[in-house]
Amino acid sequence: MKIHLVALALVLAAPAAAQSPSQSVESPSGSRIQRAAPVTNQGSPQEVAARAKEAIAIDKRAGKVPDRKTLKLLLSAQAALKDEAGIADTLEEEVAGYNDPADWVQLIDITFNAPRLRDQDAIWLGRLMFVVGGPVSANDAAMVGQIASQHGYFGDAVAAKAHGAPVDPDPGPRADEDKKTMAQQIAGGQAGDASYNAKLAEALYGYGMYPEAEAAARLALQKGGTAGDNQMVLGQSLTAQKKYDDAVAAFGQANGGGAVTARIARLWADYAKIKKAGK
Repeated sequence: MKIHLVALALVLAAPAAAQSPSQSVESPSGSRIQRAAPVTNQGSPQEVAARAKEAIAIDKRAGKVPDRKTLKLLLSAQAALKDEAGIADTLEEEVAGYNDPADWVQLIDITFNAPRLRDQDAIWLGRLMFVVGGPVSANDAAMVGQIASQHGYFGDAVAAKAHGAPVDPDPGPRADEDKKTMAQQIAGGQAGDASYNAKLAEALYGYGMYPEAEAAARLALQKGGTAGDNQMVLGQSLTAQKKYDDAVAAFGQANGGGAVTARIARLWADYAKIKKAGK
């Protein structure tokens, strides 16, 4: 995992004025409201991390987006502590709150290097990587392209190639041939089993046929398909159609596949919420 990249990017985080991590302030009505105060980089990494986490928790309890300087200080402390899981969690908070393409790039890169990443996880993560707006790593694009090609998801392989992946053989002609039979493949969905419709939904998403992908994913679920995996492609298809609330609900049910799958589902849900908010 490329933690040194995160650490390097964060050591220049500007410290805020020295204060305690929280303070009570008198409101006009006389009540006392706990508010997060700026966190400094004074003290050990453990101490900085503890103060930052407390301030972030206060902001979240108040329904506020956590202060970005505080998140940066927490990331810097976690990098010093080599807290890989903590870094990923904090970057999740940052992308959800601020939608910075640079943060997305770091978090996606970390997730690609996570242990127990399945082939399907890599495809879903690649799809997210292609839409969040940050620069795409050639290595990550190549991984997505090769995996998609091997599994017959030629639309995803074409997208990876468009982002600089050296996919061999060229997925373009195979995608063109596959699309010629897509109407027949869709027609076979009613007779096909859950696995057939699940694979069809993934292929349809790759070709940008989002309503059709949604329908195939729903049919896979009706036929007893794995909820976690089918909810993922359903949520992606709904996001592409700007049905953001339904997409978030689908990602919330994508609870299979392990820790990496759960993180990717959360990231897709964050992206859907960001798009709904018009950020």
